[in-house]
Amino acid sequence: MTITVEREQIDNGGDDGSRLNGVARQVLNGWTTGRILKKSESGALVIFNTAAGQSITLPAIASRDLGMYFDFLVTVTGTGTYGIATSDAGTFIIGGVDSSSTTVAEGGDTFAAAGSEVAILFDGDTTGRLVGTSIRLTAISTTQWAVSGTIMGVGTLATPF
Repeated sequence: MTITVEREQIDNGGDDGSRLNGVARQVLNGWTTGRILKKSESGALVIFNTAAGQSITLPAIASRDLGMYFDFLVTVTGTGTYGIATSDAGTFIIGGVDSSSTTVAEGGDTFAAAGSEVAILFDGDTTGRLVGTSIRLTAISTTQWAVSGTIMGVGTLATPF
């Protein structure tokens, strides 16, 4: 389900430039099967909130799409897999995520996506499917998404890549 809000936005008459007022971002949630994000949804907050799991496919990146980004947030602890995949086998994820564990002295790791990964899988309590996992993916080339954020888990955490 897509929630959009229309608001007044532009003031382009002053000598100090344009103003953009009343902006609200899209919040995407509530789907139960795989979903392909649209380029026009760039900037949206994508919420994983179905415990059985949800999957997302990122849009393909053209050169005019550089800077397109999506934020992801887990709001319901999963029992299935929350997955994010690139659009094809030739588009990769680079960067990394920090980790926090609800178990004392088990968090604090950083997991790197070295550039050969095509998916992020929050498929266990140790790989980020707990409430609070929050990441951002940004298109930085026609074949790369940069990832940053924090995964939440319990116990000895593991890579979601």
